Amino acid sequence: MKIYRGKHIATLYKDILTDLLNAPEYTSNPRGMEVKEIINCVIEVQEPNLNMFKSEFRSSPEKYIGAELLWYFSGTNKSAFIENYASLWTKLKNENGEVNSAYGNLIFNEKNEADYTQFQWVISSLKVDKDSRQAFMHFNKPYHQYDGNKDQVCTLTALFHIRNNKLHMTLNMRSNDVILGFMTDFTFFNILHQEVFLHMKRYYPELEMGSYTHTSHSMHLYARHYELVEKMLTTDFYTHSTPELNKSIISESGLYYPKYQQLFNQVRRNDPLNVNMTDNDVVNWCLNIIK
Repeated sequence: MKIYRGKHIATLYKDILTDLLNAPEYTSNPRGMEVKEIINCVIEVQEPNLNMFKSEFRSSPEKYIGAELLWYFSGTNKSAFIENYASLWTKLKNENGEVNSAYGNLIFNEKNEADYTQFQWVISSLKVDKDSRQAFMHFNKPYHQYDGNKDQVCTLTALFHIRNNKLHMTLNMRSNDVILGFMTDFTFFNILHQEVFLHMKRYYPELEMGSYTHTSHSMHLYARHYELVEKMLTTDFYTHSTPELNKSIISESGLYYPKYQQLFNQVRRNDPLNVNMTDNDVVNWCLNIIK
């Protein structure tokens, strides 16, 4: 177990890469592929809205992140749109063209027996009780446990607490590929944190953004990326970010605001994006960056 604490993910990310390459806890071979690994890697970021990093050799993949944010917020589990930006999804999709790790579908679209989405449950829990310990989302579900699953959802739960007038978010993940998964996930989960914050701010006007804590039960580096990380570590890592979310994308009821409906319909259908700019800084950033 290792614990990383600091203001910015850029600095902590470099520390994690350094430890994985030079001082891993384990070297293991899941599915016959060598990885260097830290078990129960805990990362606490005090200023999570600086949600990307830049370096001379390799930076957060902005174009993919922009596409992934639109895809997640569209709520679809069809992979056609995101395949345009990462061929990995073609290998993970099921025969019907759907993928299990469509986080937006899991938390914004699917409803449980009580007619709640995971997002609605969090908003409702914190509205009813500011000090709630029940504001959590499930990502990996029991129905994902089947033989031959090519896309076992990495994220387990997200938990939100309001304490000392700050909204804190805690994420629990079974597994993280430190090169291809962790930093893109971090950006989405920060935007999700901001989305919950904007809703809660309506009820608690003095509320501030709190910290983000990320626990990965296997933070790992594949052997094929050892040389890449060696090169990355020769450069400085700088903080970078998407714009801060200035407008909610998902309404409290879990529906899209009408101004975003056309855009997300196009994403779900994998149509060319032909929409006017909106008053949402993050949505505009996504649309500009993926051109």
